[in-house]
Amino acid sequence: MINNRMLLIAVAAGAVFIAGGVSAAPISKAESAKLIAAVKATEARWSSETKSKDPAKFASYYTDDATVMNPGSAVTHTRAGAEAAMKQAYADPNFSLSFGPDEAGVSPDGAMAWTQGHCVVTQSDPGTHAKVTQNCSYVTLYRKDASGAWKSFQDISTPTP
Repeated sequence: MINNRMLLIAVAAGAVFIAGGVSAAPISKAESAKLIAAVKATEARWSSETKSKDPAKFASYYTDDATVMNPGSAVTHTRAGAEAAMKQAYADPNFSLSFGPDEAGVSPDGAMAWTQGHCVVTQSDPGTHAKVTQNCSYVTLYRKDASGAWKSFQDISTPTP
């Protein structure tokens, strides 16, 4: 059985492969800690802003070429796709989402970052229309955009018991 740490390592290794490998000089531990704090702060803002139920604001945390995978939903491969999915989710009056990292890290050169955490989603059951709350786990990979802001380019969540 693959545990979460092994899955995270595999995802991070895949991201490095996709990004073309790590070629810049390693960053210091202090710089790494600073970047991790910035990613965690970005994620805290993102989670807080889900309450606004603004699909464009939610999707603004993704790169244009982001891939988003959520249980029971089609995989999206663009920021626009993520925005459309959130527009549909926010149409549900019972929908809410919160999330927060349990672990975070950065690549040796500081070009990419990851978070692994917990989430809670509430929505209407499609059959009964009853309000249902589900705990979940996620892994999110980040890279900086042209402005220097951390944006997610890979985001996957899965239900937890």
